Amino acid sequence: MEISDKDAPNRSIEDLHKIAKKDQDSVTSLYLKINDKEYTRQELSKYRIPTEDFEVSFPKNPIFGVTEGISKVVTDGYYIITEPLKKGNYTILYKSSLICPDIDCIQPNFAQDIKYNLIVK
Repeated sequence: MEISDKDAPNRSIEDLHKIAKKDQDSVTSLYLKINDKEYTRQELSKYRIPTEDFEVSFPKNPIFGVTEGISKVVTDGYYIITEPLKKGNYTILYKSSLICPDIDCIQPNFAQDIKYNLIVK
């Protein structure tokens, strides 16, 4: 989850942190599989990391409806780093969902089901 002061104008950095935290507290499912190795939500939960605030510069015609210029941003989410992969073919499956019905929720209902096919040479 990433939120900036351009996504939520006139909100303090503390408010942005609360919104990002609420979003990730609302995760209902989380799953990762790399080839035959599966990671449960419980295993993945130790990789949840909120950030301090930082600045980004949105370009002309940015996506997601924000405006061009410098913005304060915070994130909260799950960040997985693996050992270097050996040469070969890999299938990575990642699934997650959340339900966040409160007014401050940026995405009240969200789900993703992603499949990557990697060839490591």
